[in-house]
Order: sequence, then structure tokens, then C-alpha cells
Amino acid sequence: MKKEDCVELGYIAKAHGLNGEVKAVFDVHDIDEYRKVKTLYLSKKDSPLQAIEVKSLQVKTDKMAHITFKGFQYRDQGEALVGSTIFYPLENLPELPEGHFYYFDVIGFDVIDKQLGQLGKVKEFISGPAHDIMVMDYQDKEVLIPVTDDIVIQADKDKSLIHTHLPEGLLEIYLDT
Repeated sequence: MKKEDCVELGYIAKAHGLNGEVKAVFDVHDIDEYRKVKTLYLSKKDSPLQAIEVKSLQVKTDKMAHITFKGFQYRDQGEALVGSTIFYPLENLPELPEGHFYYFDVIGFDVIDKQLGQLGKVKEFISGPAHDIMVMDYQDKEVLIPVTDDIVIQADKDKSLIHTHLPEGLLEIYLDT
């Protein structure tokens, strides 16, 4: 398995307990979708992916889980995984509900606003405490758009478009600086 065939799910934050268990932070739509995974792929920095069988994945919050890997029985084995990025094969990703999309699928899409028309292209997404943020270039300025159901309306994968309904004055905040 190669990194380009996978998506990043999160990272190993720290060892937990004495028996090789780890705390993992996830950046996914619904962490419960991964509760029954059999294998996760881990990598530190530029090292190749390492497939590790999952013994259990216990969801603790909407962003955090405790993971026990098969063959990991001691705290130092869990500590060795701290800082690893968690990868998962693209082909095994769960289906999303109608109207939802994976962020990596829409990078580079054109942003079309209901009132203002074509604005720019999606650069990236940032996870935030209240909601995620879509980053777009507009008139040579970086614009941050809250990803909420009433602002980011729809993704049209066939036409590579993101449809928005921006709040009045949002773009002007970035143009006046």
C-alpha cells in the first residue's frame, strides 16, 4: 500500500495504559464508521506505510479513540507509535450521505457563489473547533469560508464545482486588508 492510495485519518497522540494501547486523534466526518476496521496503516514523516492489524478501536469522543493493535502488549510499543500519521485505503472509505463529500475530493474545484458567481478555487480545508474552514484564493487574497450547511451548499463532482451562499460582507473583510 502506498500513501497516494490512502487518505489521512488522523494521528497517534500518545500511549494509553500499560498494554500497548494508544490514543488517536481523528479528523473524519464520523469516527464511528471506522470502529470495525481490521487494518490501519501508520507512517512517521517520510517512512513507508506499515500495516498494523487492529484488535479494538474504542470511540471516546467525536475526534478521539483508543486503539489496541494486535501484537502490541507493552507501553513502550504504544509509545513507539506516537506521532505516527494514520492512513486508510481510499478504496475502503465509507459511503458518505447524499450531499456530503470528502475534502480531498474537492481540492481544486471552482467555487461558485449563489449571489456573486465564480469566486476562485478550493486550496485546502482546515479543521476548526466549531466547524471546518474551506480555504480559497479570491483576487490574490486567501479567503476562509466556514463549512456549514447554509454556506457551503453543494459539491458538484461532475462539473468540479462547489456551490456557496456566502454571508454578506465576508469577501470584503479580506479585500480591505
